[in-house]
Amino acid sequence: MNHAEVRHRCESLVDDVLRQTGIPQPWDINEWLDCLERARGRGIDLCALTWKPGDATGAWQPRDDHDVIAYPANTSGYHQNHIILHEIGHMLFQHSSRCTLSYEEARRIAPDLDANAFAHLLDHRDGTVEEYEAEQFAHILHARVTAQSVPPPRNYRPPQDGTTASLVARLTAAFGEP
Repeated sequence: MNHAEVRHRCESLVDDVLRQTGIPQPWDINEWLDCLERARGRGIDLCALTWKPGDATGAWQPRDDHDVIAYPANTSGYHQNHIILHEIGHMLFQHSSRCTLSYEEARRIAPDLDANAFAHLLDHRDGTVEEYEAEQFAHILHARVTAQSVPPPRNYRPPQDGTTASLVARLTAAFGEP
């Protein structure tokens, strides 16, 4: 795997996608997904699941007429966004969408389903390049939307009392103007 080539492919895809969708201000992943759905002409359903240590943190499953992305409900919003973007990376790169759950994981998640229903989940293979590609896509897109969503610095407001003014003057001398 050539990391520079993968990064270039990911940057190109992020550029293309953001040209089509724009970036909602302020950033909101649901609004962005609405834009992505319109651009692709295909729906995306999000499914929040309870994550347990050792579980996969996300999954993408293409359906006949829409895509489903599972992500953990019990993590931070920032982490949820990253996981969703990682799965979007798999989706947009048209990766194979094969999960690599063990039989035990599949049984624990859905004990009442027949083992044949998990055939696609139990197809183990080496997804290293696809995982790296999806992760790079998520990092690059997340960094771009976060950079555009950071509020501008506050305007400097001079302190009203002498003690605070003296402290601000010493800090300004030490660190420079804000």
